[in-house]
Amino acid sequence: MAITLSIDQKGLEAAGRWSQSVARQLPFATSQALNSVAFDGRTALNGATRSYFNAPTKFTQTAFLVQKSTKRNLEAAIYANDQSGKNRARFLRYGIQGGTRRQKGFERYFAGVSNDGTIPPGATLVPTSNVKLTAAGNVSMSTLKSIGRGLGGKARGGFFVGTPRNSTRPPGIYRRSRERLFAYFIAQPRPSYTSRFPMPDIAGKVIERRFNSYFMSSLERALATAKL
Repeated sequence: MAITLSIDQKGLEAAGRWSQSVARQLPFATSQALNSVAFDGRTALNGATRSYFNAPTKFTQTAFLVQKSTKRNLEAAIYANDQSGKNRARFLRYGIQGGTRRQKGFERYFAGVSNDGTIPPGATLVPTSNVKLTAAGNVSMSTLKSIGRGLGGKARGGFFVGTPRNSTRPPGIYRRSRERLFAYFIAQPRPSYTSRFPMPDIAGKVIERRFNSYFMSSLERALATAKL
């Protein structure tokens, strides 16, 4: 006994049209799947900031964005955004990669105008509770400008950069008021961070679990509306 299989010319033509349709829809379906899984990865990363950072600001919890793929460019990106809208976020870089933080521009400036030259080169200026921070946890530009305008050798009023005389206070930036000094910034060595935010692992798990499902669903929808 034998089983004979055959396909006629019409069947071959239909199969050929179907294969061509699949080939035409593959870039679109792949792009849709990439975008879907990238947005899921973004959601996972933003949510994970609450677990890996201490009391993250709203800005930190929404720092990750998506650059979508197209059918002509099958590459989607998940990246951290900073306040200027550029493709980087300095405040997250050290949590992800680790390393020694670079000195900020205002830190270099105030070290250079130190009244007594006691601000160590490369020091970090850590704000005290007397400094009001922005919603993103940064020192506002208005605060820095106010300090800059108040610098001088006046015994009363204004700001002093350096180490207070006849005191055990550390070097920093102090405000004079009613013959008292109020610390605004304390100079400390630049901190070195260890990597604690596993960005590749968090996003990678989402991609591994969901991409195939998204791809098959996208391809099915594309073929359902395609002309064979």
